[in-house]
Amino acid sequence: MKRRHRSARAASCAAAAFLSQPGIACAHAFGQRYDLPAPLGYFVFGAAAAVALSFVVAAVFVRRAPREAPENQIVIGLGPLFPALRTLLSPLSLVLFCTAVAAGFIGNRNPEMNLAPILVWIVWWVGLSFLVACVGNIWPALDPWRAAFEGMDALVRRWGNRKGIELGWPYPERLGMWPAVALLLLFVWIEVVYPRAAVPSHLAWFALAWSAVTLTGMVCFGAETWRRNADVFAIYFGTLAKFAPLDIGPNRRSVVLRPPGRGLIAGEAVSYGMVGFVIAMLSTVMFDGLLGTQAMTIAHAALADWTMLHPLAGGYVLGTAGILGVWLVFLAAYLLACAATARLVRDRSTGAIARLFVLTLVPIAIAYLIAHYLHYLLVQGQLIIPLLSDPLGRRWDLFGTASYYPDIGLLDARFVWNLSLASIVAGHVISIWLAHRLALREFGARGMAVKASAPLTVLMVIYTVVSLLIIADPLVQYGVASESR
Repeated sequence: MKRRHRSARAASCAAAAFLSQPGIACAHAFGQRYDLPAPLGYFVFGAAAAVALSFVVAAVFVRRAPREAPENQIVIGLGPLFPALRTLLSPLSLVLFCTAVAAGFIGNRNPEMNLAPILVWIVWWVGLSFLVACVGNIWPALDPWRAAFEGMDALVRRWGNRKGIELGWPYPERLGMWPAVALLLLFVWIEVVYPRAAVPSHLAWFALAWSAVTLTGMVCFGAETWRRNADVFAIYFGTLAKFAPLDIGPNRRSVVLRPPGRGLIAGEAVSYGMVGFVIAMLSTVMFDGLLGTQAMTIAHAALADWTMLHPLAGGYVLGTAGILGVWLVFLAAYLLACAATARLVRDRSTGAIARLFVLTLVPIAIAYLIAHYLHYLLVQGQLIIPLLSDPLGRRWDLFGTASYYPDIGLLDARFVWNLSLASIVAGHVISIWLAHRLALREFGARGMAVKASAPLTVLMVIYTVVSLLIIADPLVQYGVASESR
């Protein structure tokens, strides 16, 4: 189950297979296109103007830096509830993980009738991302690798080894968080480029290999050190959760209620590795959408003609180059904006500006997730209901839901376009708002704060235009204005 097939299949990806039966389809596959009531350029210009106008509004009306915690947050005590939930959810996560792996190896080979692809690519990767960003970070309680490591460590300590299973090797400081960046790009490559990522057995082998790498890293360098620097999922969900309104209190027995996005501007400047990681969060989703456009189809055909490569090899080449290329372009564009800011404020370097403002881009990453994948979760995510009763595709009915048929008409292309448009604009507006407030905190004077956030605003306007053009390609008819369907 993957959100977008590899580029070799971008031209032939059709929604008919999904519309005829519960199945795996591309993220934007609806079997229909929406006729815009006005030319696409009007929508793109309007969205870009709205984003630019939000900067003007923030510059005029936002005059105070964000308050420091705990003045602007509410602490709600939960007593022993958190430890109890952790005790319950940790073994449950291991059970689900083992069930998915078992389904991959011994379940039905058809991805449409196997729990593993649905659970991994829809419920976990897409659904949990939305939950973490909109509510709070529950991943530490659901992390099966954390649960497995802690279980093994506790067992070794009970056998008499007080040091547990950690070897305590020093982590190379020069590496920082760059291993997590590389692993995120690799994970997305598996998801959108590798043509058999939806094959249950392949998915099971990937899960075991990922487990070996993660557990080895925890044993060698220590669990906390590994999670902080190289555990891509801990860092990914933790970064999304900084936008969420709920956070775990310092005593682990309370939750903190805060304004959405407050966690993104509450801390100090992050590392250079985190800069690369946040840019990867943006670029990989954008690349996933880019795979479904006509431009990518043409590029793949041209590559095949020019190099005489087999379509499969051409897909690997174009997909790998695309993931790295889009990430590098996004990174270069962000650093260019930061360089412009550094010239305007004069007392900070380009690197310092990049490390300071990069978390304000996270709302854009969340907006891209909503625009690209919320409809995917709501429509194809329904497949989890029958598969919970028949995880191996053996015609079981454990919970009485095996006969459930997904409502494939739940959403249409018109709704998806309006949702995408609204989320993209909202995400960029929130980022501009946060960047301006952060600039007020760091630079004090309102005039200096406006200068500091102006180059980022230009970058966000460009992001808005590019993202809408990519999303529009498979969804809308934009040659002439017509009545909507």
